[in-house]
Amino acid sequence: MSVSWKRISVFAGMGSFLGFLTAILLYEPLEQMNMVYLIYVGFILGALAGLKGKEFEGFNASAFAFPLGILSSLLLILLWVPGNAGMTPLYLVLGLTLGIMMFIRPSSLSDVVVVPMTYLGGFVLVILAMKGYPPLADNEFAIPIMFQVSGSATGLAFFGSLARWGYGFARRMAEEKVGRGNV
Repeated sequence: MSVSWKRISVFAGMGSFLGFLTAILLYEPLEQMNMVYLIYVGFILGALAGLKGKEFEGFNASAFAFPLGILSSLLLILLWVPGNAGMTPLYLVLGLTLGIMMFIRPSSLSDVVVVPMTYLGGFVLVILAMKGYPPLADNEFAIPIMFQVSGSATGLAFFGSLARWGYGFARRMAEEKVGRGNV
């Protein structure tokens, strides 16, 4: 059985997202700061499941959304957080996310639905990994603003993938109609 990096990427992104969701749900009742490490547990379990699993084999857009979430988060942390870069890096991340996801063809509507989860999984993984980074830790508004920007980028990733899927779907429907002579 061949190992597909796309399948591992989808599973790892979904695992990170589910670990994040579990940490949010358990944080308040248990009041444990260590619950955030469930993101790492989800990431590792997801990557291991991607090695063995057969699901998500043909997923394309969601496989690219996970590394895009990682890269865009790193871009934000390294360009925007340390200095007075203004709003330009924030808009750059949003524009790049939408542009890139509009060019990656999703394999199905299910692939489009998984895109926001894998993108957000990549984002939270980077935020957890960089939590000790001094410019990020010293700025009390950095994390909330990054979550706002990442939430917007997650929505744009979803709608960019949905637009690309809709374009392909409409194109296939038109080709079928022309092929049958119904135009």
